[in-house]
Amino acid sequence: MMIIRRVASLRQPLLRGVQVRCQGSAALNNEAPSKSTQPKPIHHMQSATIASTPRCDASAMALKRDSGDYYFEEHSAALVSAFNVCDDMQESEKRVTATARDMNLIEAALAVQDESYDKILILMRHGEAKHNLFERQYAQKHGSSFEQANEDENYPVDPMLTGKGCGTMLNVSNRTATFFNKETGLLPDLFVVSPLRRAIQSALISFPHDAPLTSLSGTPWVCHPACMEQANGNKSEFVSSPELLEETFPGINYELFNQSLMRGDVYNSNEKVPLFESKIDLMNRTDAFLEWIKERDERVVVVSSHATWLQSLCAFSLQYEDSDSKNLEMFKKGEMRSVGIKFS
Repeated sequence: MMIIRRVASLRQPLLRGVQVRCQGSAALNNEAPSKSTQPKPIHHMQSATIASTPRCDASAMALKRDSGDYYFEEHSAALVSAFNVCDDMQESEKRVTATARDMNLIEAALAVQDESYDKILILMRHGEAKHNLFERQYAQKHGSSFEQANEDENYPVDPMLTGKGCGTMLNVSNRTATFFNKETGLLPDLFVVSPLRRAIQSALISFPHDAPLTSLSGTPWVCHPACMEQANGNKSEFVSSPELLEETFPGINYELFNQSLMRGDVYNSNEKVPLFESKIDLMNRTDAFLEWIKERDERVVVVSSHATWLQSLCAFSLQYEDSDSKNLEMFKKGEMRSVGIKFS
């Protein structure tokens, strides 16, 4: 079974962890293009519940979570567990597969000029939000874990960005102004944002000239429920109502989000029920998103989402050509990466 071979290749780097490093715009780091290899097909996975990884009840662990290392280690280990569950599952219909390659923004601009890639994805994680700050301050004050912080009545629900987070995204906007314009030819055709407010706010700050209602380009903005962070019982993942989102961020298309709420398939909806989502459910969502963008005409797609969702997309749903790519690395807050993909 092909998925078993893929698990064997991923297990060791995932479990020992990959050092999280800042990427930002690869064009500014003068990174070399990646080498190409043949992609390996993998098969669709059914929903299953994965037991959560034990968490250390200590303030040091809560502080580590804020740096990104905690998310990476826990999510990566659980991701491998999700792969292992598939060993006992029957193969079903073939999934949508796409070969991917990391590229800097200069390479992304050049890729727009030819047909080597079907889509150019601009992936970004939101900046620091108020729940990140609350958890850090709570741990420092009480010497306890972030789970206990989540139980505090003052824990932020669907938080916006902190001042630091806004500043981070303003720095990103300087890069987008440099690289996303008519001179480079790298112009977004579509913006896709998570329903969580910190992701929407981050995208709007990062691309102010493409904001809905005020932009002359008229580039569509879509709120997609599949891009939401993994539901883990945290109040920060309780999504706001479409009405509140429309009031706060007008001009974005919330139709898909509304439809998902009506079907009842959105975790942590406005009823504030702390449901938990398995890793396989999360990976099925990133697969569903990949299938969705395949059917759309837009080529340069900006996606603003969250740490575990982005890693599931990059480490599972996309098949990277280069084994040394950054797809196993957790996105840092406010980080942006560009990826060229070719559908099989």
